[in-house]
Amino acid sequence: MLARVAQLNSRMRGDLPQPIRIGIGIHFSEAIVGAMGPPGSQIITAIGDTVNACKRLESLTKEYDCAVVVSRRAADVAGLDVKGRKLHQALVAGRTQTVEFYALKTLADLRV
Repeated sequence: MLARVAQLNSRMRGDLPQPIRIGIGIHFSEAIVGAMGPPGSQIITAIGDTVNACKRLESLTKEYDCAVVVSRRAADVAGLDVKGRKLHQALVAGRTQTVEFYALKTLADLRV
């Protein structure tokens, strides 16, 4: 997603007053995924605590001025090299314990 936004910004450089930015929240756990809605207009969606956690982590990208916030659990499972990266903690809505996460600024920070 970050690469595509960078491509879009490059193509639309002259038309945009400022580059488009997005924030991504990544967490790892179980979720319920399936088709919802009436037969003629179903959509595929995901629900559950994991989806809520991702939304909360995404909202932290604004506070930490970064492109991606990845939970410690997701980083561990994905085998991301986080040596030397600061591990942050925050209370997020809907959770009683703090969530540990890494705030990543660029695509290069996502190397496995």
